[in-house]
Amino acid sequence: MALSILALLPLIGCAAAPDPQIRHARRGGPGPVDSAVDTQAQDTAVDDTGADTGTPPDPWADDDTTVNPVYGVDVSHWNGAIDWYRAAADGVVFAIAKSTEGDYYTDDAFPGEYDGAFDAGLIRGAYHFAIPDDTDGATQAAFFVENGGDWWPDGQTLPGVLDIEYNPYGDTCYGLSKGEMAAWVDDFSQTYIGLTGRAPLIYTNADWWNSCVGSSDVPAIDPLWVAYWSSGSPALPSGWGTYTFWQYADDGTVDGISDGVDMDRFPGSLHDLRMFANDTE
Repeated sequence: MALSILALLPLIGCAAAPDPQIRHARRGGPGPVDSAVDTQAQDTAVDDTGADTGTPPDPWADDDTTVNPVYGVDVSHWNGAIDWYRAAADGVVFAIAKSTEGDYYTDDAFPGEYDGAFDAGLIRGAYHFAIPDDTDGATQAAFFVENGGDWWPDGQTLPGVLDIEYNPYGDTCYGLSKGEMAAWVDDFSQTYIGLTGRAPLIYTNADWWNSCVGSSDVPAIDPLWVAYWSSGSPALPSGWGTYTFWQYADDGTVDGISDGVDMDRFPGSLHDLRMFANDTE
């Protein structure tokens, strides 16, 4: 796996977040507890923040903040059986697995990939492959959440991803005008926010987005996962000033994963990524 250290884009510049009341709607919801947090670290964090301020301790204060960016992969059933412990030992920090497509398909490999990554200590996420000419955005967002795309504020689960890109089955823009496509994406996004309390990540590339969506209100709310398989800073779709994730290759080599795998990077440290996952960045 060739992991060149490329110029970083500032994490602070990520896309604007939804209204705080929306963002924190599920802050108190259930979710796995990160067993890696030790009591001594929590005690130290309490002393540092001061109990009288009412500021909660940072449960991930011991996360390495010196290594950035951090690297991950995105997978589906095409990647076959995955040994997530070996992948983690090879430097993989996060993994995003395909959960659903349209409102008719669930990836059989998803439960094993999603839970396996979590069990190996990776930060994990799920993505939905959009089929905008099949059903509306709200229907597909609900289908996604029902089949693995939900979110919990546990510091180890990313908000769900809307993968919207070239149509593998027909017309590049799914037969929709730019205005219709923008409305479809917004419908998905707003429904996902209503169901989970988080805005979804948007996975796309500049060429497709600019051709099929163009101007949209979505970049003001939804963070970007950009696909750009080239060196140098990635070309960003219209409306976004920076990215949260960058898929920089589609043929990486990672121990524990057979054949080439999609490679991704996050422009911050493990601590930064965990805070983003927990919606406390």
